[in-house]
Amino acid sequence: MSLKKKEKIDFPKWPVYDNLEGQALVDVINSGKWWCGSPGTPQGENVWRFQEEFGKFQGSTNCVAVFNGTVAIEVALLALGIGLGNEVIVSDFTFVASASAVIATNAVPIFCDIDPKTLVMDVNKIEQLITKRTKAIIPVHLGGNPVEMDKLMEIAKTYNLKVVEDCAHAHGSIYKGKKVGNWGHAGTFSFQASKVLTAGEGGAIITNDSQLADIMYTISDCGRKKNQLPYQHFIYGTNYRMSEYQAAVLNEQMKKFPVQHELRNHNAKYLSDSLNGIAGLHAMKPTPGTEMLGWYIYPVVYEPEKFGNFTPPNFYSKFIRKRIPFQPCYLPLHGLECFKNVDLRKGINYSNANWGGQKSDDKHFPVVSDIYNRTIQFPHEILLASKEQLDYIAEFLKTLKS
Repeated sequence: MSLKKKEKIDFPKWPVYDNLEGQALVDVINSGKWWCGSPGTPQGENVWRFQEEFGKFQGSTNCVAVFNGTVAIEVALLALGIGLGNEVIVSDFTFVASASAVIATNAVPIFCDIDPKTLVMDVNKIEQLITKRTKAIIPVHLGGNPVEMDKLMEIAKTYNLKVVEDCAHAHGSIYKGKKVGNWGHAGTFSFQASKVLTAGEGGAIITNDSQLADIMYTISDCGRKKNQLPYQHFIYGTNYRMSEYQAAVLNEQMKKFPVQHELRNHNAKYLSDSLNGIAGLHAMKPTPGTEMLGWYIYPVVYEPEKFGNFTPPNFYSKFIRKRIPFQPCYLPLHGLECFKNVDLRKGINYSNANWGGQKSDDKHFPVVSDIYNRTIQFPHEILLASKEQLDYIAEFLKTLKS
C-alpha cells in the first residue's frame, strides 16, 4: 500500500488474551488450591496438566515446570552435574540469562561467536573453545532459529559434553524432523511476558531421560523426591516451582498457540521475501534443515552504506514516529559490564575465560560485534499482522534507503 494513503497503522499488541485467561485465574482462586503440591499429594491441578500438555506438544516424555526460564537453565545444569570450575560454551548473542545461569552454578561461561546469516552459534567454532575444563554446551536458538544440532551433538559426543538447549525463543521450532529441546540432554523454555507462549513469567525443562527429569524435579522442589513424605529432603534443592496462577494462564495460552505459530511462520516467509528483495537488507536466514521456527524475534541485518550510515537507533527513532514496533538487540555478552569488569561470583576463578578486560575486546568476537552494530529487530507480534501491515513495513524501509 502507498504510504501517502495512510501514514500510520496500528499493529497487533501482545499478549493476546480473552476472558478465558481471567476465568482460569478466578477458578484457581475459588478452588482454594493455590499451589501445585507434590506428585504424591497434589493440591492444584494446573501445573501438572501444563507439564503433561507442554511436554507432549514439544515431543518430549518429561517436562518439569519452574518459575522462569533463567532457573530452568540453572536446574538443568545442576542436574547434569555442572558446577565449580567447569566451563560451559554459550552463544555470545543472547539474553544474559543464558550465561548468568552458568554463573549461578559457580561454573564459567565461554562465549562462542555466531554465524552471520543465521545469527545463532557457529558450531564450527566450538571445538577451538573446548579445554579440559569444558563440561557442557548451551546452544541458544535465537529468535527460534535452531542451531545445527546434529553437528553440535556429534561434537558433544566426541568430547563427552552435556548439552542444554536454550529454547526460550523456540517454542515449536523443528529442526530436521525433531522439535528443539529434544536434541540435547535437556531443553529449557521461558514463558516471560514477551515470549510467544506466556504467563508473564514461567519456565519449563524437557528431557527424554526420566532419571534426569526426577533429579531436576528434586532440585526445583527443595530437594524432595516424588512420592516421598513432603518434609523429607534428599539433596540440596531450592524452591523454583511454577505457581498455579502461571500454569492456569499457560493452559489457556496453549490453546491459542498453534494458530499463532502457523501464522508467524507464514508471515515471516512473506516478510522475508519482501525485505530480502530490498538491496542492503537481509532477514535472519533459517538454519538449513529448519521446518518451523518459534519466531520470538525477527532480526534484519542491513548494510549501513545503503541506508545513510544509519545506526540501529536511527532506524528506531523513525519507527517510533511511524508507530512500527521494534525491539532493541541483545548486546553481545562479552561486552556486558558484568563480564568485561568480571563483576560476578566472589571467590570463583574466571581467569581462564575468553572474556574480561582486554579479552572482551570486540576484535576477539568479530562476527557478533559486526552484526550487532547493523541489525534492527522486530518483536514477534508483527508476524501476527495483516499482509497490508507487513507491506507497510517493507515500503517504509524502502523510503529510508540513501
